[in-house]
Amino acid sequence: MFSIGEKIMYGGTGVCVVEEITSVKLSAMEKPRDYYVLKPLYQSGTIQIPVDNIKVPIRPVMTRFEAESLVDCIPDITATICYEKNLTALRNHYQQQLNTYDCRDLVRIAKSIYAKKKDAENRQKKIGMTDEKFLRRAEDLLFGELAVALEISRDDVRGYISDRLQTAAAE
Repeated sequence: MFSIGEKIMYGGTGVCVVEEITSVKLSAMEKPRDYYVLKPLYQSGTIQIPVDNIKVPIRPVMTRFEAESLVDCIPDITATICYEKNLTALRNHYQQQLNTYDCRDLVRIAKSIYAKKKDAENRQKKIGMTDEKFLRRAEDLLFGELAVALEISRDDVRGYISDRLQTAAAE
């Protein structure tokens, strides 16, 4: 069980703070059920979910060490460009990876779309809106969690990654 004030990753919402843990009785026949009240860090509103929720992945935010290790292994994560022309199949390809909510898969999505973008630019073309949408989504989730773990602003994450990888390459 998470504690009040703890930062967690909640499915596609991203980083949330546990604001409250409440007990709700939906009917006279049911026994009370515990709920988290979550405040998304990078979105407005609040979310109320059962503590025993199994539908949407919920986990602690990675530690600083885990974040640094993830950044260090970015060069080793293989990009797999998807040139699928059918938009439904392309969306399904990205959504399947995104739905793992695993940071390595988010990096893989971003690297793959960046590689596809570079290839398209070399041919004086642009990538499609579906690619752009999933790139933004993967980066939003990844950069939000990295920002919290590294205690930096989300806007500084791209520069942090670049600097850390350049430093590692120079060694």
